Amino acid sequence: MTTEVEQQVEQKPVRRPRASLWSLRIVLVLHAGLVVAQPILAGYFLSGEVDAMAWHGPIGSSLWMFSMLQFVAAMLYWRPGGGRLWPALLTFVLFFAEFIQLTFGYLQNFAVHVPLGTAIVITVVAMAIWSFRPSARRGRKEVAR
Repeated sequence: MTTEVEQQVEQKPVRRPRASLWSLRIVLVLHAGLVVAQPILAGYFLSGEVDAMAWHGPIGSSLWMFSMLQFVAAMLYWRPGGGRLWPALLTFVLFFAEFIQLTFGYLQNFAVHVPLGTAIVITVVAMAIWSFRPSARRGRKEVAR
């Protein structure tokens, strides 16, 4: 039978992500804002506002580069921050998805561009929402228990 003191000594303090989580949150919110702007700008273009494409193109061209920043923040959240690995892995996939999205947009292949864009918007917004949930603050060792 162990006492409370022995149990407290046995439990090592768990490393929780703090600064790295905040950096990931900031990047995710900015990324989500840019991603959500894309279908809005496309809608304006389709309704006859031709100048909307002057914003849609440059934002779309920079999104895949923005996902590189998100990848760095997700790696810092994972390794030194003590967070989980899946945000970095998902961001890695997102990087390629956004590059493919850019390519099909310039090729005007909307059969791929529109559904892939929808998937990207859902993924980035879901990740941004997750980053503010209590589960994002838990360290990976806490989750494993």
